[in-house]
Amino acid sequence: MPLTLTPIDHLGVCSGWRWEVADELDLARKVAMVALGQYRHVARILAGINRTAAPTRADTAAKAIEHLTVGADGDPSHRDGWVFQTISWIAAHRSETGIVARAPHAILAHKGFDGMQLRLDAEGSSVTAVVIFEDKATIHPRRTIRNDVWSGIRKLEKGDRMPELIQETTTLLEAHQAHFPALDIDDAVEKIIWKEARHYRVSITTSHTHVTDARRKNLFKGFEAVAPGLPSRRQADTMHLPELRQWMASFSALAIEQIKEWRDNV
Repeated sequence: MPLTLTPIDHLGVCSGWRWEVADELDLARKVAMVALGQYRHVARILAGINRTAAPTRADTAAKAIEHLTVGADGDPSHRDGWVFQTISWIAAHRSETGIVARAPHAILAHKGFDGMQLRLDAEGSSVTAVVIFEDKATIHPRRTIRNDVWSGIRKLEKGDRMPELIQETTTLLEAHQAHFPALDIDDAVEKIIWKEARHYRVSITTSHTHVTDARRKNLFKGFEAVAPGLPSRRQADTMHLPELRQWMASFSALAIEQIKEWRDNV
């Protein structure tokens, strides 16, 4: 598997996972597949259903390579943000089984939710929670959480984005209804209106400043106040990258190499 996930519990504040890259080439291949629009293929692989790589058209490969390349303005933040969101989506499939997760954005710098996941009961007939992702690839993790992430969660807690959340949840449920025929979509949508059914998953890159568990806990200080209630509402994941921009550049180049290989072997 491309990632190793280590559980972390910051009692009273949040719990979550520390991600480590176990197989960089494998991870790059999966990110490359998502860039090609083959997220369902990746989901099947992560679920343990072995499949060979799908055929890759030259024009599709060109757009995927563009996705993984820094734009003309020289700012890598959009590319790095999309790559991290895709890694976050892969990590979500690794941390839980049988999840219903929205596909990664196909557009860089998309203004919607970074990601979404639905948790279902054992029978697959009821939604127990909608998990809203806050994925941030940054060299300033605490500042980003304090200034951007907390403000976004506060808005959701006040109900400012409920129409958008309801629409995205409904679309996600309809897309997966064939897999969960007993699921009542209207009942599921009704449940997400209540705060306890809205959970938050904050995923962020860290460097040497937040390596230890104590510093990691300080990184998420205030989470319990921003999203009060049961600890299960608050998930916090980290990926340690001492040199974020350099790693993203080399990783994206590795994913591009894989796309070119698939393209040339068609």
